[in-house]
Amino acid sequence: MPAARLLCGERPGEELEVTVLSTWRERLHGLLGTGPDAPPVMLTLCSSVHTFGMRYALDLAFIGERGEVLLVCRGVGPGQVRAHSRARCVIERPAREGEWLAEGEHLWAASISADGVGAL
Repeated sequence: MPAARLLCGERPGEELEVTVLSTWRERLHGLLGTGPDAPPVMLTLCSSVHTFGMRYALDLAFIGERGEVLLVCRGVGPGQVRAHSRARCVIERPAREGEWLAEGEHLWAASISADGVGAL
């Protein structure tokens, strides 16, 4: 699966590496079946996320068409649905303490690799 290295205008020097999930099947599956140490994923062409079947909570960031972080949901437990009508993609990771994306920040892709995470 492709990977992307994302930069944030409001956090110089910080990078976020994500696996890009672009097919319907990949997006539907998301982090299902992974563990709480799974790396973040970005679901493209996506404006809603479900956590049915998850064994742990997720942190979610809904991203608009210009890379703006529209909505952040932290610690979304199993069996939930979250959505934002203007989102064009969603970044999700296993819920954890500490820094995460914030509403109003802006992301852009610094690089994209067809070889997957770790290949950047």
